[in-house]
Amino acid sequence: MTNDNSSCDEGSDTRIPDVLPVRLSAALTLADRYGAVMCRLSDTFRMKYNVAPGLYALGNPDQASPALVTGNYRLSLTILRTSLTDRNAWILVIDTKGINVWCAAGKGTFCTKEIIKQLSACNLKSKIAHRTLILPQLGASGVSASKLQKESGFAVKFGPVRASHIPAYLDNNCTASPVMRRIRFSFVDRAKLVPMEMIPALKKLGLFLLIAVVLFGITRSGIIYKQALAGVLPLVIAGLTAILTGSVLPPLLLPFIPGRAFSLKGLVTGLTGAIAIISFSPMCRSTPLLTSFFLISVPAFSSYQAFLFTGSTTYTSPSGVKTELKIAWPLYLASTAISGVLLVCVLIRFWGIL
Repeated sequence: MTNDNSSCDEGSDTRIPDVLPVRLSAALTLADRYGAVMCRLSDTFRMKYNVAPGLYALGNPDQASPALVTGNYRLSLTILRTSLTDRNAWILVIDTKGINVWCAAGKGTFCTKEIIKQLSACNLKSKIAHRTLILPQLGASGVSASKLQKESGFAVKFGPVRASHIPAYLDNNCTASPVMRRIRFSFVDRAKLVPMEMIPALKKLGLFLLIAVVLFGITRSGIIYKQALAGVLPLVIAGLTAILTGSVLPPLLLPFIPGRAFSLKGLVTGLTGAIAIISFSPMCRSTPLLTSFFLISVPAFSSYQAFLFTGSTTYTSPSGVKTELKIAWPLYLASTAISGVLLVCVLIRFWGIL
C-alpha cells in the first residue's frame, strides 16, 4: 500500500483543485502482515502506524463506484481494502490521529467536521455521480448524518460492523442484514488484543523487579545476587500471577467470569490466583507479611489490568468506564499504599532488622 504524504491543500482561488487519488491494491503484502502483528505487540509502533488522510482509489473506480469512509489508522485501511478483493471503490480516509474508527468516534476525531473537511479538500464530488457515503457502523456515535448531508450534500449510510461483510452489503443494494448489524466479540477477537495490555505490564514488572533485586541484595559487603534472587522470587511469582489473572484470563474468559465491571472481573481472577499460589507455594506464605502482600497486591493489580481492557472491548461505554473508574480508583490507591507498606516491612524483615 502506498503511503503518500502529499497534501490535499485548497488553492488560492475559489475553485477546488482536482486532487489525484492514491492508488490502492486489495492484495495483502508481507509488510501488511508484519504491521498487523507489531501494532498489537508494540504501543510505540501502533501510535505511528497510520496513513495520510485523503482520497484513495481501490482498483479502477468510476463515477458509479461506492465511496467508503474510514480513519487513517493503517490497520483499519488495510482491513477495509483487503475485504474488497476484485472491487472498485473510492475510500475517503479522514484524520483520526492514527486511531481506529470505533475509538476515534468516542474521542471525537472520527466526526462530521473532519469528514466534511476531507470531502472538500479532495473534491470527491468531481469523482462520483452519486452523493452517498458509506460509513462504518462503529463510527456512528461520532457522526451526525443530518448535519453532514446539510453541509456537504452527501447522504450517509452506515455499513456493517465487520469489513468482511461489506461486499455482501454492497451487493444487497447497501442494505444490512441483522447478522451484519450484530457486534460479536469472539474468543479469537479477544485473544488478539491480549498482548496490547500484557506486554506493557511485563515491562513495568521488569523495572519493578530490577529495583527489587538491588534492594533485596543489599548487604554491608555490597550486593549479593544469590540473596537478592531468594528475596525477589516471591515478587516474581506475585507479578506474573497478577498479569496472568489481569491481562490474560479476563479477556479470554470474559463471558464466564462473574460481574459486569471489568475491574470486578479482574478482582475475582486475581483473588483466585493469589489464593491458589499461597495454597500451593510454601515460599509465598512463609511469613504473615508476605501472605498479606499477596492477598492485597495481586487482586488489586489484576483488577487494574482488567480495567484497562475496557478500551479494547465493545462491551463498555465512555460513561460506564468513568463510573467504574470513580469507584475503583480510590480502592486502587488504597491497595497500592497498603501493598507498599507491606513490601517495605517484608524487605526490612529480609534484612534482619525485624
